[in-house]
Amino acid sequence: MQEIYDYAFDFMKKFSPYILGGAIGSIIHRMRTEMSWIAFFKSVVVSIFISVCVGIACKDYLKITNENIVFALCGLSGVFSKLILDEIEQIIKLASVYVKSKITKG
Repeated sequence: MQEIYDYAFDFMKKFSPYILGGAIGSIIHRMRTEMSWIAFFKSVVVSIFISVCVGIACKDYLKITNENIVFALCGLSGVFSKLILDEIEQIIKLASVYVKSKITKG
């Protein structure tokens, strides 16, 4: 059980700037749009998830070393997380249609 706590603490310690950036982005989004508390909490969860993904992508794949830039990108991704997910959903749908058409031809 102690291993789980240690893993969770290490995860939070490593990704806390990204989580904070997503949460701040979600708060900014709430200030811009009217939403209920339940919708706000859902938005916070989605924003944190997208922000962690963006933070990992910036650090590991794009090799951005400046923490301030990564934090700003995480905050922006938190603000626009719903739009980002909507675009990714459209890309996945188009890719699915493309793959299905290639499979049926083959």
